[in-house]
Amino acid sequence: MAPEIPKGVILTASGTRGIVGEPDGLTPAFLVPLAMAYGTWLRQMTGGTTPSVLLGRDTRPSGYMIESGMVHALLATGCNVHVAGICPTPAVIHAKRHLGLDGGIIISASHNPAEYNGLKFLSPQPPGTFLSNEEIDDIKTIFFESRFHVASWQEPAEAGNVDIIPPYLKMIEEFAMSLLRGTCPFNIIVDSGAGAAKVVTVPLLERLGCNVTSINEHLSEKPPFFPRNSEPIEENLGKLTEMVQSQGADIGLGIDCDADRISLCDEDGKIRREDEGLALIMKNLPELYRDYRKLVIVTNVASSLMFDDIAREKGGYVLRTPIGERYLAIQMHELDQDPVEKDRIAVIGGEGSCGGVMIPELNLARDATLAAACVIAIMARRELPLSELLNELPKYHLEKIKVEVTGRDPLQLIESMASLHDVSSFERVMNDIKFSGEGWWVLIHPSNTEPVIRILAESRNAGDATSLLRQYQDELQSLLDAA
Repeated sequence: MAPEIPKGVILTASGTRGIVGEPDGLTPAFLVPLAMAYGTWLRQMTGGTTPSVLLGRDTRPSGYMIESGMVHALLATGCNVHVAGICPTPAVIHAKRHLGLDGGIIISASHNPAEYNGLKFLSPQPPGTFLSNEEIDDIKTIFFESRFHVASWQEPAEAGNVDIIPPYLKMIEEFAMSLLRGTCPFNIIVDSGAGAAKVVTVPLLERLGCNVTSINEHLSEKPPFFPRNSEPIEENLGKLTEMVQSQGADIGLGIDCDADRISLCDEDGKIRREDEGLALIMKNLPELYRDYRKLVIVTNVASSLMFDDIAREKGGYVLRTPIGERYLAIQMHELDQDPVEKDRIAVIGGEGSCGGVMIPELNLARDATLAAACVIAIMARRELPLSELLNELPKYHLEKIKVEVTGRDPLQLIESMASLHDVSSFERVMNDIKFSGEGWWVLIHPSNTEPVIRILAESRNAGDATSLLRQYQDELQSLLDAA
């Protein structure tokens, strides 16, 4: 019988995600042929030679089971497998390029709840990050048709462990030290949520001279295993706030399970917007290195107008992409390949909702640990507390909501919302629709990984942001109620 994609699984270029062990979720019957389809496709892409694939996973207890299945499936298709074990997503992307490997699989559900897990596949094509829609379609075709390459006894493949953490940490440490005049003896609280950040962020900050207290670093023996929900937002970071206040720390860091998302807690115990940390880096980092170049910020259509203000201040500009890390990586890669522009611009990127910074000369990945190092370096060089640095940023107000649409087609709902408005009043960005005006915007975004539609509204005025959000939320709810 041909394999099928279970009803409870989302499979897109952004990866595959579902609940582990559920009949309509992530099961071996689905995951093994999917990995074999990827291995077969890699073999085609490399001209029939033996592909080399890197495997990394976050700390989810289901990760080891999935990792084992991936190893066997890839070996069966004649791929050599390099098993990195627990490591951050940005470390896998860095190592794939650093080691010159053909492919990679990241086993992670990022900031989603503990019952979920997923796979993110990496492309052998430049810039070597996540797959394109065309690439995932080719893999799906192999999957549905069961056209797997099955390695014979004459083409044995191998699997072995690889430690990708040391070169990854060295890369960030050397960059951070180039920004510092010396060490930075800050008192820092790190809340990794028992995720992969605990193996990189804490040791890195200690190398930079910080006094680090790690909280929520251990999994429990019973479900849901994690000490807090993984997404590093205010409602999940209560203990971080308490610890920063009680210990008089200079800064707190809340990080998600695979260490590409980060939120900052200032010295007063206030959890700041995710995009404020990113904006802080964009505003200050070019002043700390190569400030003769103009600043180019690469971000997505859901990111703050703060970035536009900062870029203009630095004599640069913003390039906006669809939502998705891959689109930022491609745009940055193209800038780096431009023989005229690449020596004239300082490129920094990131997605506002994430906080993880992308510095293409280091790595084409959103990176929470790199963001932490940059913020610490800025605090040390500016000799100002975090709250004062963040208060220098342009002021905008963001409101957002996540609307569950289980059982409904999110794309059809988006089309129905678009039909309520004149086509000249919004722009389409792939599956998203965006309304905007002077000093404000609203984005309607169907998630690539969950059965939800997100609505984001930003304005210089808090009341306007609230009313804009309510207007478009009411529109969507009326469509749901009419079904």
